[in-house]
Amino acid sequence: MGKIPTHPFPDKSGDGNNVKNQFLVVSFFIFSGLIISPAVMAERNSVPHSDGVGTGATRVVYPSGSKHVTLSVNNTADHPFLVESVVLDESMQQEAPFIITPPLFRLDGGQRNTLRIMRTGGHFPADRESINWICVKPIPPEPDSTRDEGEKDSVDRDNLSVTTRLLSGICIKLFFRPEIVHGNSLDMADKVTWTIKGKTVTASNPTHFYMNISWVSVNGKKLKMDKTYIPPFSEEKYPLPEGVVKNNAISWSVVGDYGEEKKILSILN
Repeated sequence: MGKIPTHPFPDKSGDGNNVKNQFLVVSFFIFSGLIISPAVMAERNSVPHSDGVGTGATRVVYPSGSKHVTLSVNNTADHPFLVESVVLDESMQQEAPFIITPPLFRLDGGQRNTLRIMRTGGHFPADRESINWICVKPIPPEPDSTRDEGEKDSVDRDNLSVTTRLLSGICIKLFFRPEIVHGNSLDMADKVTWTIKGKTVTASNPTHFYMNISWVSVNGKKLKMDKTYIPPFSEEKYPLPEGVVKNNAISWSVVGDYGEEKKILSILN
């Protein structure tokens, strides 16, 4: 019989693709509610409400001068879960220098708990944001022990195990923001430039902020995005749609600290 994984976090020697699969986000989990303390800024999530467990935000900003930030975890199901949490680095392959309390707790149906995230060290750039991931894994209860043996035997436990692995957790962005970085990424988004290079569209971000992109469209065609953000002082490349040439207009939407979106119209160079 396949066992439900008891630890949602990656083996440091493991394959990165396995890590991504472990944290596949599916509609079983929802984001609902929002808690904002003086030390936290969070992006609201527009995922439709459904039964399950989720976080109260889709991103958290950790100002460098803060002692901690908080994040709510909600259970809208009618049964309890064990909830395990950790902060991972950008690669999602090792733990980042933060601790979460409580790291493991029981969350009854219809209840909410608050996680406290505290920095424990680490070296982060002083001139730009850094990204980590807050990962939360709900561990479901064992199958109902009151069912008779015939019903138990009819359960495909291997399939149950696979399903559980697919539903093993959710990860949201944790941005560490140094003191030199002020304001909101929306205020700086118009500094991003878009250039055709070969068969790609290159987005260049000359700012201190991560630019969190909701969508990009040119000539009415949405660009395929493998990554939904552009790191500070960096570039991201997207496949060039057919028929797109220089001087075409490109529209895109950037998401701010509180989930507000700003649509921007730029020109392809």
